[in-house]
Amino acid sequence: MDLDRISDVEVLRTLLKAQIKESERLKAELKTAYEQLRGKDEGKAQQLALRLAEVERQHAKALQALFGPSSERRPNDDKALPRKREPKKGHGPKGQPQLALQDVYHRVEHMPVECGLCGSTLVEWKDQYEESEEIDFVAPQLVLKRHLRQKYRCTCGACVQTSPGPRKLFPKARYSINFALHVAVQKYVYHMPLARQVKSFGHSGLSVTTATLWDYLCAVHGLLEPAMERLEEYVLSHSVMGMDETHWKLLASEAAGKSKTWWVWVRRVDDAVHYTLDPSRSNAVAIRLLKDFAGTVIVDGYRPYEVAQMANHNIQLAHCWSHARREVLPFEADPRGARVIRVVQRMYRLEAVATERRLSPPQLLEWRRRKTKPLLEALFRWLATLTIPSTFALSKA
Repeated sequence: MDLDRISDVEVLRTLLKAQIKESERLKAELKTAYEQLRGKDEGKAQQLALRLAEVERQHAKALQALFGPSSERRPNDDKALPRKREPKKGHGPKGQPQLALQDVYHRVEHMPVECGLCGSTLVEWKDQYEESEEIDFVAPQLVLKRHLRQKYRCTCGACVQTSPGPRKLFPKARYSINFALHVAVQKYVYHMPLARQVKSFGHSGLSVTTATLWDYLCAVHGLLEPAMERLEEYVLSHSVMGMDETHWKLLASEAAGKSKTWWVWVRRVDDAVHYTLDPSRSNAVAIRLLKDFAGTVIVDGYRPYEVAQMANHNIQLAHCWSHARREVLPFEADPRGARVIRVVQRMYRLEAVATERRLSPPQLLEWRRRKTKPLLEALFRWLATLTIPSTFALSKA
């Protein structure tokens, strides 16, 4: 049957209901067979249980792709997070402590003002006002500054000196350092392309080209390059570092007519992040980025990190629990998968409690030694007792 030709929603709904019903029937038969084999042939029973888990995983994956939410959070995961009190609903004004406060005084233009009761002239009541608040928008303004540098001369006429002018991004730069920083912030923080900035400046009365803006961005990059090198040194100086990589699409030339995938390698600590853009996701890149590091690297199961550890014996790999949990989630219907998920949820709850208590780093380390470590050691001992054929996806998870 060609489902692409079916446009009637009711027909598709009927087919889906029939498919779900048939899937439930097959799972019921597998469960019945499993119950009959339990206690008689444990080997076949275990194989049948794995097959049942695989069917349920495929069924759940299909339903998730069609109707499920994109989030990986499960219902019980909410217990792992500190509960926040819901804000009270109402129509009162919202406080704005970050805004600059400006007092605007209002006075009666035509004095004197007479009393409506006795006819006497009103006088100003010192320091007494009727207050109200108003949030206003003051549009940014481009200003052409004319710097007048004072000259000094000697009465003898042989010596003339001039006051120093403002600092420039580069010699004879027409635009200020503040202007260049504004362009950089608009582009890299608020993702506003240079062409769009040119249009915005045009509305404010400034005629400028994208080439000029790019020249100033390059000058800013030259100033920040030493800081970028120091940032990498700072990240690598920590004893624990997280690392990951993600794809980055680059537009090829118009003649090629297609895009090329590069990779952004991320190295991060609690208060700093360093990004490296590279066309490769190979072992060589991981080795290069980790060759000067000594400590623990939190990673997923990507093979190049293991190769980098072979090249640098000062590295200890600690695999990410979020990735491990993601691999096991499709097997939540299997008792073994459910047990692993419960342990991970318990570990998340312990971390949430530690966050609520605002433990210092030494206290947090001791907390994990007393609470989390025994929990995971028991999990690993139990995993070592399982015998799952390597052909099943649960084995990989």
